[in-house]
Amino acid sequence: MRNEVHDDDEPILRLNGEEEEDADIDLDGGKTEARIFNKQFAPLEECPFKALLELKGIGANEGRLGVDLVTILDISGSMSTLTEEQKKKNEAPKLVKMQLAMQFLVKKLSRVDRLSVVTFNRKAEKLCPLRQITEDSKKEIIDQVNDLKAKSTTNTEAGLKLALKILKDRTRTKNRSVAIMLMTDGIEDAESEAISVPLGNVPVYTFAFGADQCDPEVLSAIAKKSNGGTFSPVPDLDDLSVAFSTALAGLLNVSIEDLTLTVAPLNRSHLNEVNAGNYPKTKQATVMEPVTVTFRSLYDRETRKVLALLTLPKVDARKGIQTYRLVYKYRVNGKNEYDSDTRDINVTRTDKQTDEERPEVLAEEKRIKTASSITAARILADKKKLDEARAELIAAGKSFTQIDAILKSQVDHLILLMVSQETYDEQGSAYARALEASHESQRATALPAGVKSGFEIPLVGEFNKQAKAHSLDPDNYVVPTPEEDKKAVAPPTVEVDEPILDLAHRLAEILKTLDSQAPTKQVDLAKVQEISALSQGLAEKLKELDSQAPSSSS
Repeated sequence: MRNEVHDDDEPILRLNGEEEEDADIDLDGGKTEARIFNKQFAPLEECPFKALLELKGIGANEGRLGVDLVTILDISGSMSTLTEEQKKKNEAPKLVKMQLAMQFLVKKLSRVDRLSVVTFNRKAEKLCPLRQITEDSKKEIIDQVNDLKAKSTTNTEAGLKLALKILKDRTRTKNRSVAIMLMTDGIEDAESEAISVPLGNVPVYTFAFGADQCDPEVLSAIAKKSNGGTFSPVPDLDDLSVAFSTALAGLLNVSIEDLTLTVAPLNRSHLNEVNAGNYPKTKQATVMEPVTVTFRSLYDRETRKVLALLTLPKVDARKGIQTYRLVYKYRVNGKNEYDSDTRDINVTRTDKQTDEERPEVLAEEKRIKTASSITAARILADKKKLDEARAELIAAGKSFTQIDAILKSQVDHLILLMVSQETYDEQGSAYARALEASHESQRATALPAGVKSGFEIPLVGEFNKQAKAHSLDPDNYVVPTPEEDKKAVAPPTVEVDEPILDLAHRLAEILKTLDSQAPTKQVDLAKVQEISALSQGLAEKLKELDSQAPSSSS
């Protein structure tokens, strides 16, 4: 079994079933948008300086990369075991709930995707190779999953290794993205060490079934060390399909690949820290050197934020100085070449009172601090220091305002799960680790009802709604097509009249001209006055347009 080669992945056939899909199919490529938030002015003396860099993936209008997905299903004996209380409530075993969730997953995949199913108990087996998703293969895979029986123990390591081997041995890899979903309800066997398995660049999404039997430390660690995976505890098995759908919403909408961001200090500035969660960064020999962060993939309308902390050197007189350089590059749709963008950020050094810190920077600082408090509280609670853990969270919550509703709901729910050590051990530890993994990866994960991760892309809500509807009536519910999904979450279109467009274009041209001038040159006063007049005209036009808009909110 160890040396077995899994080169039986199916080709992607066209609808006529005769020809393999062209690997170089022309897709409308996605792109990355960058936004930069920092003060425009800084004092003359040496001073700290903060910059928030935000990268957002914008998906392709037509087509997407196909996904090669391997699901790893726990079929150990506990998956069919029911407590006496569960029997009285006539609850279905975990295996049945997993089979129902797998039905939804299979139905949401498309012809460009391939799925392999691995099962594991004492040993791992390949239920089917990477199969192209067609109407026939959907039915066959669902039937195979529905026929599964639960028995024996839990060798998680064997299941993970087999899934990785299937992806490694593929014969068709061009223009394909990959992922693994690992689903288990129990603590792994003594001889199993899943956490030690090298994952390479494969994102692994882990799901813990039930409230009190899984090992959240192992499952969350696997997700965190993988490339973009998440950890989802599912204490209520009725939410299992929703947990799957949250991960699927992103996997089926990858818009950007191999994304990297480089921050380089300029003109004697020091780059002291680059906060990018758990994404890998290059190490600096000195604070004068750049730092490169590797994010890999971005989903459609998914965002990555990087908080850079710099020190600006002392200057003698007012002047505009290029402070740092931002360079990001990425690939789309499997192309070999990279798209890239470079921006040098200018800051005016002045002896006058400088502007206040940007609210976007303050919000990201608060998010990072809250995530750190969640980790600190989890460590204390794991050590049975529940009072100190609650105090840590309560202290963090004192800084929340009305706009921090998501962070507040996360912290409040964790405090609720610390009502007793037993409740924390059963549910709180897994929930805290899910929050940690989500914040570190800046990627959405399934959380209890009413609690959001804060990183959801628009399609998550749509997929969650569909998953719930499918669970209620799996035999009759018709799962929406990708085209219908796209239409459901498409941003509303707004028609802008020609005068507004003319004003905006003229304003952009003037700003571009000023930006191209050397920082030491004097600003053209006439152009500044023209910008002011154009801005006022644009504001009046937008106000007029807003007054004509329908009164109902949308």
